[in-house]
Order: sequence, then structure tokens, then C-alpha cells
Amino acid sequence: MEHGDSKVDLVHRNEAPASRILIVAVGICALIAIVSVIIAAVALSRPSTPNITVNGGTVSGGTTGASGGSSGASSARAAVSSTNGGRVWGIQVGHDFAIQEYINTTGYLAGFHLDLIDAVCTAAGANCYSIWDQYTNCWDSEVGQHSHGGQALLDSWYDACTGWAQNVGRIQVFGFSKPFVKNAAIYLHFKTGSTYNENDVTGKTIGFLDSWIPDEKCLEQTTVTGANAITVKHFATTDALNTAIQNGQVDAGFASGKSMKAFDNVLTKSTKIYSCSIQGLSMMTRKDSDFNAMWNRGFDKIVSNGKFKELCKKSSQTHGSEARGQFVDCVDT
Repeated sequence: MEHGDSKVDLVHRNEAPASRILIVAVGICALIAIVSVIIAAVALSRPSTPNITVNGGTVSGGTTGASGGSSGASSARAAVSSTNGGRVWGIQVGHDFAIQEYINTTGYLAGFHLDLIDAVCTAAGANCYSIWDQYTNCWDSEVGQHSHGGQALLDSWYDACTGWAQNVGRIQVFGFSKPFVKNAAIYLHFKTGSTYNENDVTGKTIGFLDSWIPDEKCLEQTTVTGANAITVKHFATTDALNTAIQNGQVDAGFASGKSMKAFDNVLTKSTKIYSCSIQGLSMMTRKDSDFNAMWNRGFDKIVSNGKFKELCKKSSQTHGSEARGQFVDCVDT
């Protein structure tokens, strides 16, 4: 019996630690569950969309701000509800378009387009913010292919792209606001001092700015001989296109005079002027967006009160330079 009692006591002593471990494990699981419930409750109690803070300020009714973007921006819709119940409109702006879009000496986006966005959104009483992104995310073109809508605008990373001319291809994909800047004149650009025939480009290599109106399809619509018998090269920036012209990588560039304004001292334009647009520069949006209704309402207001003409005149003093140009060719109102 004594030997048997010893065995029973040993079993109980071994079971005690196991029981404590089980109790501790259950307690930990319960604690984790409670913490999870608390976190979920806090998340649900927050606004569905936070205030958008740009340059140290918070976007509010009738104001605009600028923020940085990227080609990898979130695919979440740009138009969301703000904490005050108003809608927030995301507007894409680039940085390589003469007096209209550039990066200033402090590193921020600047130009006529930013001023116009601020004025229109204020007049419309709209919550707007601008975001930098690549032009190809609004409209893209590939060598040998028809140009097509950019991923960001199609996927609603933002609501609108700023300052896009209307042509037959684009109006079949996107919607447009009333134009605010006239169509830009397009030229063949040659290296100054080089020998060329602007009327015949057969067998030549021609450079184009990726996503811009003057693409190879546009050149084929002109009276230039051999436009359908060229080697096509695309470039992401005006700097890259000019460099290619200067080093002989391409024989000429096909682009607007305004976009290549900074290189007037080293490039010679063709004597002939071309155009492939049916309307001037506008806001470009998805066809199912109501952004343009808001924009046109605000634009009409600044036209009627004289603010638009004032912005156009003021742009030469605010943003004009030898490299960017001295004026914006606004539409007649």
C-alpha cells in the first residue's frame, strides 16, 4: 500500500504543472481576443477617410493643396468623403510643360495650372488637392501602337488630369471639361545648323514625347512625305528628346513649340505648323465621373467675374521666364 500511495502522489504532482500551463494559455488567448475587439472598435469609430494634409495644412472646403505622387500610387479612388462631409477631388499635375507646369526652386510644383485649379475649386466651393504623377499614367503611347488611356486615370487613382488637349482618340476614352488654353502649335524640331528636309522624312528616325498629342499617328495625318516610313523612338521628357536630337540619335523631334520652348537656342522649328487637336487644353476625366460638372461650374464663375483673364495676364509675371515662355495662350472668353 505504501508503494501504491507513492505512485498516486507522483501522478498528482506531475499533473499540477500541466494544469497551470493550460490555464495560462487560456488566459493569454482571452487577452488577445479582448485586445482585438478593442482595436476593431477604435478603427470603426474613426472617419472612413482621414483629412488630407499637404504642405503642413489640411484640405478644407474651397481650397487646394499640392502633394507628391508616384506611378505606384494606391488604386483607391481619389474622390472620397472628407471629415466635414464634403467630397475631395484629386487632380493630377505634371512638371514638364513650360510655364504651365514646372518645379520651382524650392522643389514644389508651380505654374499656371496650379493657379487655375485653386481659382476654379474655390469658385465651385470644392475640396481639391493636386498630386504629381507621370504623364503616362494619364495617357500612354507605345511605339507602333495606338495611344491609350493611362492606368492611373482609368483606375481612379485621382479624378482628373490637368491640361490635356482633345483629339479623336482621347474623346473616345475620356471625358473633358471646357477648354481653357488654346491648342499648341506642333512642329518638326531639328538640330540648329544641321541639314534637313522638313517636307520629306522618309527613312528618318523621328523622336516623340511619350503620351503627348504629337505622336506618330499625328505625324501621319500631316502633309509630310514619308511619315509612315520612319523609325519611331519615344522619350519620357523634353530633355531626353532634345538630347537625342543633339547627339544624332534621332533626325528630328515632333512636338509642340511650347513643350520644347527651353531649347529654342539649339533647335530650329519647321516652317510648317501642324495640329492634331480638335479642342484646346482641358481637364481630362473618366467618362463616368462628375468632376467636369463641378469644374465647369467653377470655371464659368471665374470667367464671368474676370478672375480667369486676370490669371492669364498675371501668369507672365508669376511664372514667365526665357526658358518656360512668357505667357499662357488662354482661350478667348
